[in-house]
Amino acid sequence: MILQRPEMRVGEKRRVEVEGKAILLIYLGGERYLAFDNTCPHLGCDLSKYGVLIREELVCQCHFSHFSVKDGRPLKGASKRPIGVYSVKVEGDKLILEMVRGGS
Repeated sequence: MILQRPEMRVGEKRRVEVEGKAILLIYLGGERYLAFDNTCPHLGCDLSKYGVLIREELVCQCHFSHFSVKDGRPLKGASKRPIGVYSVKVEGDKLILEMVRGGS
């Protein structure tokens, strides 16, 4: 999946639509991004509103599910299902997203 590289501040999170799919994009600075499915697999909360990055975990504040930023597996909390995780590669003014591990 390819999208135009958005203007973002370090630490900013944003919901983007890529090929009809809602993706949570988090900018870490430089050419570093994290990308996940924007919907929590527990009860469908919008992670662009309720998701928080804490160290190596994405936390959904709706019901406090914690997911690994590396592989999307649930670490603690309500969700027993993983979240979809994407690798993000920067090529000029484009971001190329590839599924690392799919959610459920």
